[in-house]
Amino acid sequence: MSEPAGSDVDRTIAAPVVAAPARGRALLVDVEPPLAALIAEWLAEIRVEACCEAMHAARDRAVDLVVVDLPYPRLEGARRLRAIATALPDAPILALSPTFFAGVAASGSVARDLGAAAVLPAPVGRAALVAAVHRLLPPAR
Repeated sequence: MSEPAGSDVDRTIAAPVVAAPARGRALLVDVEPPLAALIAEWLAEIRVEACCEAMHAARDRAVDLVVVDLPYPRLEGARRLRAIATALPDAPILALSPTFFAGVAASGSVARDLGAAAVLPAPVGRAALVAAVHRLLPPAR
């Protein structure tokens, strides 16, 4: 993802957190900082935290959703997602990848084959991401 010249995106963001966790907590795994910041902005009603290793993040955290960037799902996808599911067994996984086509059903056979609750092509649009996240998160308490 590239930003226009003069963009004010802070490339040093390591763990963006959005207050107001009314809808739950989402963990972003291996998501580049500019995209992590954008996702945190798009999901303003959810507490969003970014990390590079789900197993480390699993300690001492209640996570309602995991969003993971999978650049090469055919090579490593299912194995990585199984490891994440083992570390965070109660959290559905939303996988993003530039190799997913726009016509792939979010919760279809590709998601099932990988062990994800849903998949989306990257770059992802705001409406598609927000809709998928809201489908996967538990209802507001």
